Amino acid sequence: MDWHEEYKRKVLTPEEAAKLIKSGDVIMPMGGSTDQPKIMQQAIFDRKDELKDVYVLHGCPLRDPGWLSPGAEDSFKVDLTGYIGPIGRPSVNERRTGFIPVSWAFTLKAYERPGEHRPIDWDIMVVSPPNRHGFCSLGHALWFKKDMMKRSKRIIAEVDENVKWLYGDTTIHVSEVDYFVEYTPPLIPDEELPKALAGVEPEEKRKKIEEYTKQLLPNMRPTVMGVLMLMDIPGIDSIAETLGLLPCVEAEPVAGYVNMLINSRDCFQIGQGSPSAFLPRFGAFAAKEDLGHHTEMTARGVGNMIKEGQITGKYKNFYPGKAVFSALDGLSPEELEYATENPRFELYRTSWVTSIPVVATNDNMVSLQNGISVDLTGQINSESIFGGIMLNGPGGQPDIHIGALYSKGGRAITVMRATAVGGTVSCIVPQFEPGTVATIPREYADYIVTEFGIAKLLGKSLRERADELIAIAHPDHRAELKKEAQRLFWP
Repeated sequence: MDWHEEYKRKVLTPEEAAKLIKSGDVIMPMGGSTDQPKIMQQAIFDRKDELKDVYVLHGCPLRDPGWLSPGAEDSFKVDLTGYIGPIGRPSVNERRTGFIPVSWAFTLKAYERPGEHRPIDWDIMVVSPPNRHGFCSLGHALWFKKDMMKRSKRIIAEVDENVKWLYGDTTIHVSEVDYFVEYTPPLIPDEELPKALAGVEPEEKRKKIEEYTKQLLPNMRPTVMGVLMLMDIPGIDSIAETLGLLPCVEAEPVAGYVNMLINSRDCFQIGQGSPSAFLPRFGAFAAKEDLGHHTEMTARGVGNMIKEGQITGKYKNFYPGKAVFSALDGLSPEELEYATENPRFELYRTSWVTSIPVVATNDNMVSLQNGISVDLTGQINSESIFGGIMLNGPGGQPDIHIGALYSKGGRAITVMRATAVGGTVSCIVPQFEPGTVATIPREYADYIVTEFGIAKLLGKSLRERADELIAIAHPDHRAELKKEAQRLFWP
């Protein structure tokens, strides 16, 4: 059958496609990340009075059609996997939504084991319209799309004309999809932002939302705007910082110290969030040449480093000349346009990009990840606050961190603030509170960087680690940390 005819036969309305979901089905409506299905999530949730016990497996939701909110528990059971994010956080911490603590590399591995998990009935993703050969692009946010395709019984593809074409393992043929739903959400150009925000008060809040929205990728604008409208002004700034739009004051000194640990010809990875997302813009790679790049997500500024010839991949021993990603969510709109149909950027599935053996194949691999807190033994927490209150999941951090350590010449760098809550709380602590998550075990701790310096932990004793970490703590907290270190590590 000609692919054109096959495509037409498979096209359904959102309502028709949603009716294919049955009570008890397992669905994965997570798409990539910033390009998560929109109209299909809503169409499925709108059937909540007809459905029972539908299991929704999701990663870092960017919108809530209703199943994260109270009242839908009989119809939908939701588990988030690998990451949580600001939209899923309230539901997880109120224990209405479950969380699967697994790193990106192993998110779907359990589904390879027969009988241990219910099979995935429906994979729902966003794709481009087919090209002349019948292939659809999976877009700039590949993430788990390739993995889910292989593990799901059936696929519903939401066809969005705004989806970009990228190089790498980034396509799916019409014959591989069971049903298509055509939906291209409207984008909000800069000139229409004042009209879209006309009802937002006070004026300071409206101006902040407009300022931050202009920096977002076009497909993220409607969703993030909706979230920001619900926030108070400090909350708006907090989300903007997480998205890499508003730098924290610690970013510049942290970047200066990181620069001391980076060499020309290194291959590096950067995690999203603060302060790591600001490292390229604050000089962490200044005067370094012929860098390589291998990461799941990335930070704003990396696209410009490729464009300007600072990232060349010339000396990479693994995929030389290519900057490898699984998603380009962290780039600016201008950088994403540069990456579109550009063979210097290649996207591959997250489970492969973040796997320890793959990461370690890159010589001189440098991992740059955020930490929330670290104890004096070197345990690194990147997931929870005040004990067991979850902020995020591990994402790809553990695998890439360990892979960098295994790399010949590799380094694993954790960047973090020295304090939180306006300087009143030290992020370097004697011991973790009960419930605090150790994202990176102490035996894998390498470099910790704050705005006060670099702690070198690998191969150090507990006493030496305590001394190193106290030296990069905020001066206001060092005396108490020294007192606690004496109690913990000396007779």
